[in-house]
Amino acid sequence: MTKPRSLIVALAAASFVTGQETTSIKLPSGDVETRPLVRDVFGYSIEPIWVNAYTDTPKAFNLLSAIGAITGKPPPIRVGGNTADQTYQHATLPNGRDWDAVRGELSTVQQFNVTPAWYGAWADYFPPGTDLIYSLNFRANESGWANAVAQAEAVHAALGDKLKMFELGNEIDHFINKGWRGADWGVERYIDQFRNLTGQIVAADWYQKMPEPQRPKFQAGVFADPPWVPDQHDEIDDFSIENLTTLASDRSRVGGIVEQEQDKAIIGSYAMHLYPQSTCDTERWHRMRLDLLSDHLVLWQNVSQYAPQVAAADRAGAPLIMGETNSVSCSGRSGISDTFGAALWTVDYVLLGAALGLEKTYFHLGAQSEYSAFTPAGYELKNESLAGGIRPNWYSHYFVAKVVAAPKDSKMNYSIAALGGEANSSSLSGYAVYSGAVEKTEPRLYKLAFLDMGVWNGTEGLTNPSTLSATDGTMFSEGARPNRTLNIATSWCAGRNATVTRLLGPGTNAKNDVTVSGVSFDPESGDMLGMETKESVEVGGNGAVAITMRRAEAVLLEIEDVTPCGAPLPPTSAAVSINLYAHGVLSLVVYVVGLTLLL
Repeated sequence: MTKPRSLIVALAAASFVTGQETTSIKLPSGDVETRPLVRDVFGYSIEPIWVNAYTDTPKAFNLLSAIGAITGKPPPIRVGGNTADQTYQHATLPNGRDWDAVRGELSTVQQFNVTPAWYGAWADYFPPGTDLIYSLNFRANESGWANAVAQAEAVHAALGDKLKMFELGNEIDHFINKGWRGADWGVERYIDQFRNLTGQIVAADWYQKMPEPQRPKFQAGVFADPPWVPDQHDEIDDFSIENLTTLASDRSRVGGIVEQEQDKAIIGSYAMHLYPQSTCDTERWHRMRLDLLSDHLVLWQNVSQYAPQVAAADRAGAPLIMGETNSVSCSGRSGISDTFGAALWTVDYVLLGAALGLEKTYFHLGAQSEYSAFTPAGYELKNESLAGGIRPNWYSHYFVAKVVAAPKDSKMNYSIAALGGEANSSSLSGYAVYSGAVEKTEPRLYKLAFLDMGVWNGTEGLTNPSTLSATDGTMFSEGARPNRTLNIATSWCAGRNATVTRLLGPGTNAKNDVTVSGVSFDPESGDMLGMETKESVEVGGNGAVAITMRRAEAVLLEIEDVTPCGAPLPPTSAAVSINLYAHGVLSLVVYVVGLTLLL
């Protein structure tokens, strides 16, 4: 049936008035270089001192369970951070509890004391199937790591097969600056001490009694300093995954950590950390900007520096993960870390990291940290009373879950590639998700994710009771919020439908009113609210797909039927698809094949 000419003209005129931009996206042809996209690509790192705060309420469990329900695998959890190297285990504590924090000036933690019962208190909190990493105190080596050895046994006794790996310390390349190691601290000394502590744990009776597949492995490295960002280095050192895994040519020096077979057998992964901005010192404080966070090319520069480290880990036979990260170090910066711009950055970060070979990315959580995706309960911060709640970057996790989720009851593995060309600019990024390569079969395109990273500061959703009101938006964009239409040349068959999922927010500066296709979460309980909005687009001739998105928005296109195409479309046809999507935005997608239009 043909559409009235007046309707089409009116819609086209409305689109023109908004100043809609059109971008053509061409997908790579031939062999596509991809990396595995695991279902638990997005994880969380929790400071040991904040574990109880999170596990004392059902909010974290409910949120993490919502992710597991979509992906089939709950997010991995790393219990680690600065307080890991300040944690000491005791048989009992004077306060009669299973933990106690000794605080110094400015309420900073000087020592975190625990009993073996502390691990058991949260051992069964996380959703079934959650993989856990625990960071041992690597700082305290004055008694041959007796504290860490005791921790390892007690943690495993409590967690059992939930415990997948140990870490030895946190950001060990900062140990000189903290006064925990001498000036000779470097890769060689670290390898020697790594072998000392892991050797004690591996030789322990409790470890040897386990069947080999159930034995927890070790996450090596745990370095903080990005390779190419000198002003984020607390000290000059030789810590890198490349140096850690390379065999020394000089026999007088200690060889790389993979020189001995027992090293390779116990290392499950390597880890590095990254914080692209920082509140830790005055110089970097003045350089913090939300628009720099919302810039895909800045993110590319930050994450691509890890490519040599990924290659080194690959050669050593274990994946590299981003073991701790977030937007701004030293607990974040409200007005940047808790905005919708940070949510878009988070999606871009996880997908880009995966495309470059960072198997998983763990975002750091603190119950009173300004960068935390969700906080369990209320607290006082900077002379304001804040409620426990959910920030926009939680919704980035829910959106990523949609990206990695396979069809229901499917065991399909995905792989991912970052797109180039127009989909690799400051304001736009794109990713293609394929079926995992199977022998003698070509990977098939299942999903496409695009992020408009352009800055749009709106006047809605500026307040969130879990964030600082002093940092609510005060600078706003002029005029109407721009739209962008992506014209994508896919390998999908004409006439089939692709479902659309949208990560929506009122603007880059928004702290609230964020949804994923109509779905939101209760800030107190973590329960899911709302029904998912169903939206789809039809594939046109030669696999053409057009999708309209607003400035500062993410979209996911997914097609379930990727079987080979049948008969081609007739040579002359026209199809019009009108979509009403969230917030009442009307988009018009017109596919025209041939020269004959019945208007």
